[in-house]
Order: sequence, then structure tokens, then C-alpha cells
Amino acid sequence: MYLSKETIDRIQQSTDIIEVIGDFVSLKKKGTNYWACCPFHHEKSPSFAVNPAKGIFKCFGCGKSGDSITFVMEHEGLAYPEAMKYLARKYSIEIIEDRPPNPEEQQKASERENLYLVMAFASKFFQKQLLEHEDGQALGMSYFKERGFSDQTIRTHELGYSLNEWDALLNAATEAGFSESILEKAGLIVSRENANDSSKRKHYDRFRGRVMFPIHNLSGKVIAFGARMLSNEKTQPKYLNSPETDIYSKSKILYGIYQARNFIRQEDNCYLVEGYTDVLSLVQGGVGNVVASSGTSLTVDQIRLVKRYTENITVLYDGDNAGIKASLRGIDLILEEGLNVRVVLFPDGDDPDSYMRKVGATAFQEFVKKATKDFITFKTELALQDAGADPLKKAGVIRDIVESIARIPDAIKRSVLFRQCSTLLQIEEQVLISEYNKIELKRLKDKKAPNDHTAEEPTFFPSDSYPDYGQENGTSSLDEPGISTEEKLQEAHEWSMLQLLVNYGAETLEGKISLAEYVLSETEEVEGRSEIFKLAVEAMKQELAKGNQITRAFFLEHPEERLRKLAIDFSIEKYSLSPKWESKYFIFIPSFQELIHINAPKTILRYKRVFLKVLIQEARQKLLDVKEPEEMETLLKQLMELQAIYKQINTLLGIVVG
Repeated sequence: MYLSKETIDRIQQSTDIIEVIGDFVSLKKKGTNYWACCPFHHEKSPSFAVNPAKGIFKCFGCGKSGDSITFVMEHEGLAYPEAMKYLARKYSIEIIEDRPPNPEEQQKASERENLYLVMAFASKFFQKQLLEHEDGQALGMSYFKERGFSDQTIRTHELGYSLNEWDALLNAATEAGFSESILEKAGLIVSRENANDSSKRKHYDRFRGRVMFPIHNLSGKVIAFGARMLSNEKTQPKYLNSPETDIYSKSKILYGIYQARNFIRQEDNCYLVEGYTDVLSLVQGGVGNVVASSGTSLTVDQIRLVKRYTENITVLYDGDNAGIKASLRGIDLILEEGLNVRVVLFPDGDDPDSYMRKVGATAFQEFVKKATKDFITFKTELALQDAGADPLKKAGVIRDIVESIARIPDAIKRSVLFRQCSTLLQIEEQVLISEYNKIELKRLKDKKAPNDHTAEEPTFFPSDSYPDYGQENGTSSLDEPGISTEEKLQEAHEWSMLQLLVNYGAETLEGKISLAEYVLSETEEVEGRSEIFKLAVEAMKQELAKGNQITRAFFLEHPEERLRKLAIDFSIEKYSLSPKWESKYFIFIPSFQELIHINAPKTILRYKRVFLKVLIQEARQKLLDVKEPEEMETLLKQLMELQAIYKQINTLLGIVVG
């Protein structure tokens, strides 16, 4: 799909980057930016910044950056046209195509769209079998009614039934025009060699004789199914889930998240249960902020999915000690992600579903309020019950609890929990802290691998502020062997000038000349070192020759990807001054823009100074190799001229050289 310029412009004008990213990440305003933990890499403290005024984001940790479209593409794994369609649907914008897609684009988009279509068809097919087929009514509906699910719950969550036949869905789907290939890619059918002809494969339905629980993505599309066997056939697993596909990754989704996300935001808490029926019972009982891990071990991606909407998770445990102990290790991951974890343990023999049906919605919610404990207290009490009076077991409990607390990134929370556990474990707080220090020291040693040469990397400027875009092989020129300090500084000053040009290129200086024109005229005779600087200079020359100004938009909308990324990286500031400097303390600090007439010339002078120093060093080196008197005299004259200019620049910058 190739979108018309009109459609692209409408999408770009309508898109609010805070709304778009806010659907996936919990953003908090701080200064001019909104901040969150980066969804693209694992981190404990926020380094992901979104600037609403400029419509861009940047992570100062992993370096990811872009606009709303880039974010949707990266986060959801979509191609550009699909990301634009996503935003167009979000803002109810009609899509107008400018040309038909090429075959490769068409095939990729078509296959993904067909997966969504065939899953939607299967969902409706299973619903129809449940509601209209006699087996669906006798078996599937009876099961749901026994669990106490109302007709509304069944319809709202699109529950269904798969007939106990080999090819019921296969036949219906092929009659509707879906190929066996797309059905197999969607995980709805499986194949095996034909007994009569090994060159052919026989296809049959994956789900047979089961009640069906559709799994939705965040957009509400069916992407997979969970299925429960109703018969007592021991050759088949009781629960069967869809396999991984191009649209479904089980480690990245939670059952019920589509229906629950707004409730989670409203309540600022997410209830985490194990099974599909637990979710349905709680929702029917008025608890909407509930999701399930669907019987699989909790993953970091699933935790981060919840973290988009809240930083509070309450885990609802069945009254089964063996199951609780097995899942405790997974809960430690929640602590590591910086979320607050609380726990509710139901009476022995009960799970959230059975307890809701037993006591009703009101009593259930009252019980949850009273029985909720913070996770560390719960884990400590549970472990002490097992340890009993055995001192060695108790020592193991202490170590295990400290390891859990060590995962918490917030130092204040750790301190409070150490004090609390000191009382519960009847042990001095300092002993717990000492054990924590040992764990932390070991972690730091493990993190510092034997071949880690991080300390040897150059630190002339921050890598998050000045990434390298000039090397095709992805390595910075600063890493090249034999590069002098002055050459490194020259490249660093080029980044400083690029930052000036991106943010203030159209600003008018006192001489009625734009900053971009001033920088280009002053550096015309200086050969740039970094490839990105040379690329930017050439692009600006061409733009100025057309009579246009060099604005931030020139860089952000430039066809060259390296210049677009450069503009994004330089448009978001990692730190900003608190407004209290003026409002509370009456300290007025002029902005960089207000001092542009001073800062711009100084930046140019510093750049020239370093460049001259490189030339002086080269001239001195040449003198060592020269033998002819005339050539030596010429070089000495050049050296003296360079030193005179260098001295003059030092004077202008107020630098005293001994």
C-alpha cells in the first residue's frame, strides 16, 4: 500500500504522540518531556523521553528514537503502511492510496491481514457452533453454565465450541475462501503425511471437542485461542493453546488485557490470575481489572505489558502451596521491573473462580481487601512456615528473601522492606543489609565480564548525546586506532555545531544573517572530519541555494534517514531546568536560544581552535622530516601564521596557554 501525500499529511497532523505512545507505555510528565521506562530494552529507571511539542521520542539508554509512526512500527513490528493504517484507524482518517503496492509489499501485508481475517472467521465459527449446534449446546454451553457464566459474559468474551470432528473448521473455512496454507500458518489446522501417498499431506483441525477462549491483542483482534478438553480422553492435553504465529507470541500477551486495560488504568491496579475462567468469573462479578498468564510462567514482556497501565500488581493465588512455591520465582521478575506486588491467598482448595462462585461478588471483593499482603511479607511468612525451627532452613529463607528484595530497583522501598523483614525474621536489620551488599557486589562482578573493555572507550562526549551516523559499518570513527585527542575533539565540536544547526538554524544573528548561513560561511575552509557533518553541510548548502531556511523540520523531514535520526536525537533534551528556579527562588537563567549571538561564535571558535591545533601538529611533524632549507623556511612561515591565529582565538575565548 502506497499512501497519498494527502493521507500522510492528515495522519501526521492528527496524531498526538502522547496519545499514541500512552496506549502502550505509562508516561509521566517531568519538565517539558514525558518520561517512562523504555519499552524497547530492559531498564529500571526511566530514560525514554517523549516531547509532545516536537512530536518525537528518544531513549537515552538504547538510542531508539523517532516519531509516532516510527514508534508504532518498532513496538508492534509493523511495516510503514501498516503503521499508517493503525494511526488512520485510531484517528478515523480515510486512507487514500496513491499507487498499487509492489508484489513484495502486497504479499507481506496480505498474508498478515489474512491471518487476522481467518482468526476472526474461526472465532465466529466457534461461537456459532456453541450457540446453534446441538453438540455445542449439550456440551459447550453446559460447561459454561456449570461454571456460572451468563449469556452476556459468553457473548462479550466471544466464547465458543469446537466440534469433535476432524475437519469441521477446515471445511467451513475453505468453503469461505481461505486456503489450507493460511489456516496452517494461523495454527488452526495441522498436517501429517498421507498414509496412502507420502508426497501429499493430510490436514485436520487442531481444536476438536473443546470449549474455546479467544485471545485478543491490544487492538481487540483475535490472534489465538485457548481451548479446554471436555472429555476424559487421557491421550490429549486438557488445555491446548494456539502455536506461535506471525501475529501471536504467547510470551508477549495476557488473556483479557484488551478488555481490562481501561479498568486497570482507572483502578491503578491489575489483578493477575492463572486461568481463563478465573478472568471470566471476576469480570462477571464486577472486577474488570484482571488478566491471566494462561497457565504459562510469567514473562518480562507480560509484566511490561501491565506496566503500560499501572505499576501495581495483585497476584491472586489458589490455595495450593505447591503451585504457589513454583510461581514465586516468576513473581520476583515483577519486583525487578520496579512494580509494587501484593498477594491474596485463597482458602485451601479454592481458586479465584470457585471462590467467586461460592461467596458472590460482594463477599469476594471484601475478602480480597482484607487478605491482601505485600509480596515480601507473604513470601517471608510462607518460607518461615516451611523452615519451622530448623536454623539451617531459616538461614536459607533469609538469603532467599534478601535476594528478592535485592531485585527491587528503588532504594527507599528496599530500606523499608529490610526493616519490616528484620522484625518478621527476628534478625538484625544490618545482617540483612550486609547480605544484600554481598549479593549486589557479586552481581556487579558478574556484570563486568572478563573481556569487558568499557573503561577503555573514549569519553570525550556522551554517547547518548552524540551517536555516530557517519560510518556505514556502524562503528564510530572515535574507535579507530591512532586517532589523536585533538581529532576526537574536532569531531565532538562538529556534533556541537550540528546540535546548534538542528535546533536554531533559522535564528537570525545580529548581522541579519541566519545561524545556518553564519556557520557555513565560517567553516567553509575547514574540512569536516565526521561523515554526518559533511552530509549535513552539503544538504544545507543545497537548501539555502533554493532560498529556503534551515529549520528543524528540514532535518526531521529530510529523505536521508541519518539526518532525520540526527534531528530527533538533538531535539529532545535529557535534562531541563525546574520552573521553581524562577517561580520560587527568583533566579532567572537565560536560555541557550537567548544567548545564541554569544554561544554560536564561541562554538565556531572552539571548533577552529581544535582544527588549528591539528594543523599545527601536522606542520611540526613535517618539519622533522624536511631537509631542504627553502622548504623548511616555507613550513616555518606557515607554522608561525597558524600559531598566530591560534593565539588570537585563545584570546577571544579567554584561554590562557602556558
